[in-house]
Amino acid sequence: MRPLVSICMSTYRHERFIKQAIEGVMMQQTDFDIELVIGEDFSNDGTRSICENLAAHYGSKIKLLPSDRNYGQNQNLSRIILACSGKYIAMCEGDDYWIDPDKLFKQVDYLEKHPAHVMCFHLINTVDQEGGLLETQEGDGSVTEYRGMDLFHTFVPTLSILFRNCLDYFPPEFYKIKSTDAFIVGMLSGHGDGARLGFVGGCYRKHDGGLFNQLPMLDKYKQAIHTRKWMRRSDYFKKEQKKEIRRELFRREVLYMKIFLRKRQLWSCFRLVIFYISI
Repeated sequence: MRPLVSICMSTYRHERFIKQAIEGVMMQQTDFDIELVIGEDFSNDGTRSICENLAAHYGSKIKLLPSDRNYGQNQNLSRIILACSGKYIAMCEGDDYWIDPDKLFKQVDYLEKHPAHVMCFHLINTVDQEGGLLETQEGDGSVTEYRGMDLFHTFVPTLSILFRNCLDYFPPEFYKIKSTDAFIVGMLSGHGDGARLGFVGGCYRKHDGGLFNQLPMLDKYKQAIHTRKWMRRSDYFKKEQKKEIRRELFRREVLYMKIFLRKRQLWSCFRLVIFYISI
């Protein structure tokens, strides 16, 4: 039987965290079928073994994709999404986890009642590698709605998103970037509107093994700009979408320059300008 929701979980060297991520999915209380699709990307630690043991324990609820080689972040993510068979797809990386057992029920209920919306997401907390709280958000039950084009200017935490299963291919530009979450949300923007639901549904983990967290600020900013430059070039996006991508590129360039100027980091400011012009 086709599940109503497929959960896309990409994981690589998450030996310390993957069990909590999987159990956060398995604790979901729903009146519909779900499947967890795991793309374990040929880790050189115990991640694969833990996934296999839990897949054997939970049976048909977990679909473990072949781990015959290291696919890399982008190809691994796209193969997982394309392997999802549910009407809806939720995302949770192997080092993050969900804390609300009604998360999926709330999000599915919202999208079922709002057919013009392609996606919804929720608030999150941020924790360290031991699970200690670093940043918290307070849910008040409110709903904030966004037009499709507004999503280019909206922060959507990867572990919070639920979207309609409408992405049937990924353009070549997707495999050239690193901010895959921004690219996917941009792709979804052409299929409908979005909404942020006012509850805290999961935790984003900052840890030593997280590649993005280890980057210097300048490199983080470069990554954001680089991704949107490739989005602007991609034939996947229509004219109206590219207009919003250009707006977001300009907004980020100005914002990042102001931050460096405020900190008197003139060399970083200069390097960012050169990078913006050169790519």
